[in-house]
Amino acid sequence: MFRRFRVLLIFFILISVSTFSQANPGGVGDGIFDMQCGGACHGDSSLNQTSSANLEFEIQGTPYLEQPISINAFASGSQLSIYDNIGLFLLTDTTGHSDTPRDAGWEILSDSNGGTNNYLEGSINPETNNISVSWTVKPTELTTTTFYVSIHHGGDDIPYFGISQGVELEVLPIPDNLPRLAADYVPQTSRNLGEETVVEIETEDVSSVSIEWKVEGSTITTVIANSTETGIWQFTAPSSNQPSILQWRAILDGEGLSQTTPWFTLVAQEPRFEVDEAAVYLQSFALFIFVIGVVLTLQTRYSRDFSEQKHWDQTESINQQKPSENIAPLPDGQLPPGWTMEQWEWYGHEYIAEQGVNQ
Repeated sequence: MFRRFRVLLIFFILISVSTFSQANPGGVGDGIFDMQCGGACHGDSSLNQTSSANLEFEIQGTPYLEQPISINAFASGSQLSIYDNIGLFLLTDTTGHSDTPRDAGWEILSDSNGGTNNYLEGSINPETNNISVSWTVKPTELTTTTFYVSIHHGGDDIPYFGISQGVELEVLPIPDNLPRLAADYVPQTSRNLGEETVVEIETEDVSSVSIEWKVEGSTITTVIANSTETGIWQFTAPSSNQPSILQWRAILDGEGLSQTTPWFTLVAQEPRFEVDEAAVYLQSFALFIFVIGVVLTLQTRYSRDFSEQKHWDQTESINQQKPSENIAPLPDGQLPPGWTMEQWEWYGHEYIAEQGVNQ
């Protein structure tokens, strides 16, 4: 019985360790997902029903090679008003396989939630009665791509799915002398609270840079970026003591036609809690060893108690035995002083033997 208990306990610990090391405390959350996640994120994908949401999206900017453009998506509809969490995808295919922008040769530089993900979660804005998200993306190869936006949400344990019409984009080569961002430039997307942030911009064929920035609910502020070296420009974003999103864009001037970048997102947030996976696994292993030690200790204790119980059981069986029928003769026909007949029946031979030695 105890062995069965030990096996069950060890099995429970293994399951607990596995769950602890793999759990995702944030739920699905933003991420890089293909369309197949649509059903799986909110229920069984085989039970998908068509969402009644209205989907719209617009593209701002010219898709030059290695230059960013902005894709803004909007979803509305009475069906969405009762759901707290709504997911929107930026896709490049509708087959459910290899359909993220990265699969089609596009890089996500930033998103409206402060990350670089094609799947974003949010909720309905009560003032506009819709949900809006945006992505800043750039093409990394000369290609033609069709973009889609899909929506996924749940309700009554049923997953809902919808997808927009596609918009085709042809990537163009860069014209001569076009003021532009450097091909390998990746903007900063997050910062800690209470910190002024020096934002660096890398450019090509640019002689001057002005910056427009805004925080949600405020007007646009314009500043002139400083040149620290050829092609490198900087401006300082003010600190924020509360979690907030600052958006900024650059107006690039040079010999060619002036260019305005899309809005980039800079999120101020509490420092993220970094999880050391090696430490987690080490702690889990130490916990496992500790529990094994406890189990073995309990096993030893219960085994000893069982042995003692067995000893007392044997004592009881001895008590039930009958004395030998060959009873020693009474000395002088009577019991020695202090003896009972029952004692004599059991130990009379020993008494006579001792008396014979003493004599």
